[in-house]
Amino acid sequence: MRLLIAGDYYPSGKVNELIRGCDFDSVFSDIKKITEKVDYSVVNLECPATEAPEPISKIGPALKCGAEALDALEYAGFDCVTLANNHINDFGPDGILETLSLLDARDIDHVGAGKDREDASKVFLKDVGGTTLAIINCCEREFSIAGRNTPGAAELDPVTQVSQIRFAKDQADYVVVIVHGGYERCEYPSPRMVRTYRAFVDAGADAVINHHQHCCSGYEVYSGKPIFYGIGNFCFEPLKPEGDSWHKGFLVELDLGEEAEPVFKLIPFSQCLEQPGPRLLDEESSKSFLSRISGLNGVIADPEALENEYYAFLDRQAYVYKGAFALPDKLARRLARIGIIRPFLSKKKGDLFIDYVGCDAHRDGLLRFLDKNRRG
Repeated sequence: MRLLIAGDYYPSGKVNELIRGCDFDSVFSDIKKITEKVDYSVVNLECPATEAPEPISKIGPALKCGAEALDALEYAGFDCVTLANNHINDFGPDGILETLSLLDARDIDHVGAGKDREDASKVFLKDVGGTTLAIINCCEREFSIAGRNTPGAAELDPVTQVSQIRFAKDQADYVVVIVHGGYERCEYPSPRMVRTYRAFVDAGADAVINHHQHCCSGYEVYSGKPIFYGIGNFCFEPLKPEGDSWHKGFLVELDLGEEAEPVFKLIPFSQCLEQPGPRLLDEESSKSFLSRISGLNGVIADPEALENEYYAFLDRQAYVYKGAFALPDKLARRLARIGIIRPFLSKKKGDLFIDYVGCDAHRDGLLRFLDKNRRG
């Protein structure tokens, strides 16, 4: 079975104009040539498809798309979408339920979100030409997680995923875990991510694929199984000017079954750069791109080098966390300290702390910031 995995899809700007005009070929002509050659293909839908008018209260932009964006994916040849990401709940429960309904109406498979926590966390099982594939999809906590009785996404919780993997091994021939996580714009996985994803392989996963960072990371083969730590954006026009890393990504093609261990290849592309949508790189550009990925692989293979690079990145992000602890001025801080006034936690700052404490990647950054300040 040949399985194709793509990263984050959010149609905006020129891409959205073309899709709304049903000019799907101008966006996905290169990709359609790839999906036609594989048995099953998966992409991350990075927003709800909904007409819901009001976004939820959160940190960061609220994203959504129209039903025609799903028609474009269908045209491009994608069979399944992953929904566990930090934007799927941007327009609330109605937005999620409408998205699920639109996908079902088009016979597009989906995994990673549902009407409640139990539904969202279901292992997806699919018969692909007589081979049973299991997909487990989850994301770090950022305003999108399903509740006991509320729609949302499946949360990254290693205990839960390990249990799911063991269940899936009894039900399927192959188990693939797709995670939406990591620190945005960081080319390196955190040491925590490496430990977690290796644990998924130890539990029985045949491959682990991560997206979310808006840039590519490296990969490793651990115990014979590939772990991809960041495959970049798939089709996501930036909301503001971004560097080259935003515009580069790769598809992962897994060949499951021909060999004892999964065989894979990376298919590099640029996206929303000179032209709207993803465009396969030429041979020379592909070599340069893959050389960069190889360099990242070398860092990932060296625990000390990885820790140094990751924490150096977090140190550059310290400004993000400094403002969270600031009171308006010295007098206000002094009055609060002696109890004359009490600090006021605004709704926005409350959302900020929920994000910094609840999200694994932000918690990494916050703990690093606090530890460095504690030690001086």
